Amino acid sequence: MGSLAQIEKVLFLQGVEVFSYCSASQILRIASIAHEQRFSSGEEVFSLNDAADSIYCIVEGSVKLENAFNESATVEQNATFGLLDILSGRLRDATATAATDTLALGIDGEAFFDLLSNNVDIVKGLFRHLLDDAIKPVAW
Repeated sequence: MGSLAQIEKVLFLQGVEVFSYCSASQILRIASIAHEQRFSSGEEVFSLNDAADSIYCIVEGSVKLENAFNESATVEQNATFGLLDILSGRLRDATATAATDTLALGIDGEAFFDLLSNNVDIVKGLFRHLLDDAIKPVAW
């Protein structure tokens, strides 16, 4: 797992479902605020009831999410987690633990909101994605 160049971040983010309605220029803006984070297998990414401060997009590896009811799900490459916590302004509703060595792009919540406040087209794309998901069960 080497370091990602900016163009690699852009290419990766184009394949992330939550950004599927974003144009290349919008993805470039998102990539500019995304930073690499590495987690060793078994390392906690965040805990249940932590303040939600980042969104994560998995580049390589997998992360296990477990809620207070001991329900769990595993998210893998190209998946995003933590988004609904950021958008809702609530505390984390699960504990996230790296199931394998994992490389993720972290997007700081405040930076994300700053980006959204100046880019209505990204907001529209995000809403389109969330509305698409509204007809499917959302685990996290």
